[in-house]
Amino acid sequence: MAEVYDRWHKSRPKPDEPHCREHDKVPTRDHGIGKRWQVRYRDAAGVQKKENFAKKPTASDRSKVVGADLVRGVHLDVKAGRISVRQYAMERWLPTQVHLRPNSAELYRSHLVTHILPLVGGRQVGALRKPDMKNVVAALSAKLAPTTVATVFAVLRAMMQAAVDDGLTPGNPCSRVPLPAVEPRVLVPLTAGQVSALAASITPRYEVMVWLAAGAGLREGEVAGLLVDRIQFLQRRVMVEEQAQGGKLVPLKTKASKAPVPVDDFILSKVTAHLKQWPKNSTGLVVTNRSGKMVRRGTFTWCWHEAVKGAGLPKGTRFHDLRHFYASTLIAAGLYPKVVQARLRHATLAETMDTYGHLFPEHEELGRGTIGAAFAADVPQECPETGS
Repeated sequence: MAEVYDRWHKSRPKPDEPHCREHDKVPTRDHGIGKRWQVRYRDAAGVQKKENFAKKPTASDRSKVVGADLVRGVHLDVKAGRISVRQYAMERWLPTQVHLRPNSAELYRSHLVTHILPLVGGRQVGALRKPDMKNVVAALSAKLAPTTVATVFAVLRAMMQAAVDDGLTPGNPCSRVPLPAVEPRVLVPLTAGQVSALAASITPRYEVMVWLAAGAGLREGEVAGLLVDRIQFLQRRVMVEEQAQGGKLVPLKTKASKAPVPVDDFILSKVTAHLKQWPKNSTGLVVTNRSGKMVRRGTFTWCWHEAVKGAGLPKGTRFHDLRHFYASTLIAAGLYPKVVQARLRHATLAETMDTYGHLFPEHEELGRGTIGAAFAADVPQECPETGS
């Protein structure tokens, strides 16, 4: 329940107390100081809140709104909503995203610092509205690709939803804000020659990472976190058990990712040559940096970009494209989709087909005529006569 109080005058004065000349009421110590009318109520946590207004009708209207919101359980703390987006994001929201993996948490932080806070960091959380979010999208679209805009805006949307849940704003201003259309990316696999060029151009101690990605389909974190003991040379396979993240080994993202991967002798020879030059050390890792430590993503990314440039490949060529090369090579060899799924360690066949379905050969002609042949082989027979 919310009630309106007169801050300037006592509600229960003593009979002998003097009245003020202006209102003919007994004044309080706050008489004439600040706004006269005050709305008082207790929030859902039982904490008393006070809001001051210059005019009684305004205070009465606010009292009705607060009272109704309290009954419905949707009351907003106006003062709490005045917290800046920057303070809420960095001090309250981001530290609580404990469910995120290290790489994801770092990506969220990067998007906030680089793209979101420069645009709305100084604004109050409770003051943001949908037009503001449309302006954010427009500003992002002027410098980022549609896919990146969508990724950045997803972080902002998640943060604002948390603000709604925290009672700082009445609704998510990011809801139903249109984003630029994302053109579907047509997967064009690298050629064997391009993979070889990348291997030749990258820092020598990282060359084996190229071969393990292109020859076994390992992801960047999986290669960086691959232990020497996980390579079974006699069985000719690699056991993918963990990955590198934030300078340490962590579990793989999905159960399906944890599986043995058959490898060719060609790839094993590359691994053998690498270990001969950079033997296993105390980390147990196949690949280490110059200090003998786990390869950090930032350092490797710089080396990768230099390798792409040195190989004469397009600027946007990603390390993950080596995994696409692996998949396309398996498909070209005629492996069944389920086998390709297993080698890529996808959780479902749908994931494999959604990504690589266009690379499988068309089978429209296969089976054409088999239905007609089945009926042609079936010689019609007369139905036997039945007795009366």
